[in-house]
Amino acid sequence: MRNSRILVTGTFACVLLVSGINIYPQSSGCKVIPPSIDGKYYGDCKNGLAHGKGVAQGVDLYTGQFREGLPHGKGIYTWANGTYYEGEWKYGLKEGKGKIVCKDSVVTGYWKRDKYIGEKPSQPYSIIRSMCVVRYSIKKISSSDDEIRIRLTRGGVENAGVEDFSIAFTSGEEFHSGNIIGLQNPEFPLDIKITFSAWNVSHAAKSEVVFEFTINEPGTWDVAISY
Repeated sequence: MRNSRILVTGTFACVLLVSGINIYPQSSGCKVIPPSIDGKYYGDCKNGLAHGKGVAQGVDLYTGQFREGLPHGKGIYTWANGTYYEGEWKYGLKEGKGKIVCKDSVVTGYWKRDKYIGEKPSQPYSIIRSMCVVRYSIKKISSSDDEIRIRLTRGGVENAGVEDFSIAFTSGEEFHSGNIIGLQNPEFPLDIKITFSAWNVSHAAKSEVVFEFTINEPGTWDVAISY
């Protein structure tokens, strides 16, 4: 048992050296949220939580990027049995490209919300729900910036008869520019849900519009919704 403890401690120190992380413990007030790696933490800290580059060890071991106390970005998670996942993370869940290496096998591909989705990435975007939408267009217009631009039109007129507009999204900051509703600096995959009420041209009937979709690839996207 004593030799086992020495081995674990030595492995942890080697990970710190290889990762280029300063060996300064921040256990006093720097929290790692997942219980499985909450024990020892070395690395960057913000507002009392692991944030930036770091190494955390509990029952399991994680080395890589953190955000708000959770694995986020690129990192390697090693379970106690030696199996490890190397790849991309989003708020504590496997998200994006990566690989799981076991004793006798390697699984390479893409994950979404901690679930393996296959060897190839998902489609650039997917529609989850569309109600009272006449037509839509979702186009990637640039790869240089991460931004979503949304336009609502009825009969070629933007925002005609729109009431009680609401937009929900999983990341980013909302902005408005003229008739454009947009999101800046989102993280992908990005889930967006748009709801609003709209009168018809004669103002005789009202529709409840719902358009819910996911954009999987980074970039600048133009979304046009006709109702």
